Amino acid sequence: MIPVWMSFILIIAIIIVFSKKELSLVLTLAAIILAVLTGVNLFLALFSVLTNLSILLLLLVVTLIPILGGIMDESGLMLELIQKMNISKRSAMMLAPAFFGLLPIAGGALMSAPIVEKIDKETRPTKKIAINVWYRHVLIFIYPLSVQLIVGSILANISLYVIVLALILPTFIMFLTGYFSLVHSVQSKKEDLERDMKRVLHNLIPLIIAPIIDFIGRTFFPFIFPELFLIIGLGLSIFIALKFAQFNGEKLVKTIKKMKIWRFPLLILAIFLFLEIFLLSGVPQVLGNLHFNFLFLLLIGFGLGFITGRVQLPLSILIPIYLIQNGLASMILLDFVLLYWSIFLGYLITPIHPCVAYSINYFKMDYKSTARYLILPTATCLIIIFLAQGFLSL
Repeated sequence: MIPVWMSFILIIAIIIVFSKKELSLVLTLAAIILAVLTGVNLFLALFSVLTNLSILLLLLVVTLIPILGGIMDESGLMLELIQKMNISKRSAMMLAPAFFGLLPIAGGALMSAPIVEKIDKETRPTKKIAINVWYRHVLIFIYPLSVQLIVGSILANISLYVIVLALILPTFIMFLTGYFSLVHSVQSKKEDLERDMKRVLHNLIPLIIAPIIDFIGRTFFPFIFPELFLIIGLGLSIFIALKFAQFNGEKLVKTIKKMKIWRFPLLILAIFLFLEIFLLSGVPQVLGNLHFNFLFLLLIGFGLGFITGRVQLPLSILIPIYLIQNGLASMILLDFVLLYWSIFLGYLITPIHPCVAYSINYFKMDYKSTARYLILPTATCLIIIFLAQGFLSL
């Protein structure tokens, strides 16, 4: 049997090499190989995951989320929401991709890219790509129905809505850095459309009702599985969205097929199988004994986000190492925020990120010319992260 640390390096190499492939398959393969190399009983690990009620409920949650997103997209409710705002060019270029970013749809950047292009014909295509990519991820960064945030909350053992509150300032910073580095130069004027804020609020209801119900349930009934409230909220959100969209059964089935909803629970299952084997393998204990400086973990987080084009995967590797290294049952909130933010930035700007690749292909540009616009807001946020870490370590 090879040393544990060598097994870990091999697994990371496999994940990086196949990072462009379906992540659920890659993680399952990585979990199986890691189990074989470290002597972990694969079947007992799988049994442990499949008998965990919290994980099973989470599988249902991540199945319902893309259904809601698909209804909002296919019905045109999201597009109408943006059009009825009738806001300035600058605001529209930020909010249009931001709202579309809330929909967990593969290739979603292709929905917001034409809107960004239409809003302003004068702005360089490379800058439009950067705006589309950056602002597509600003709201999803803090949205309670974001799968990566839900998974991060579970791994770190921190309340989801405590995390959301803590992420308000980083989200505001991302809005500002994007504005001054990308959007400020856009000539601002309003589109000649009719403003209807009642319609805007009407179309927002399906997106906000699930988090509201989930928040109420988690706050007043903490002794019940929290995923239950999210399932109830999502069920109600989907019901309302179907009423607003006037979908019949046939159209709903087509939307579900188009969303390929089975990919989402399979990914969650693969993540927690990998995590279970990862914890049983002894790798986190070995790496935790090295006592990595937290700044080093932040750099590794950004690097893994960039190399793999994922958020959940780096979180599932680095959080267990952090917890074992510090002898904690849950992460320190500010440490989680900084780690999550650094991973998210790496994921946001990597060329293997589908939103980046789709946007570049749509505007017929290249990554190199686009990256120079993304570097400034990303570097600014990273500097803020490192300064914050330096201040907290004093």
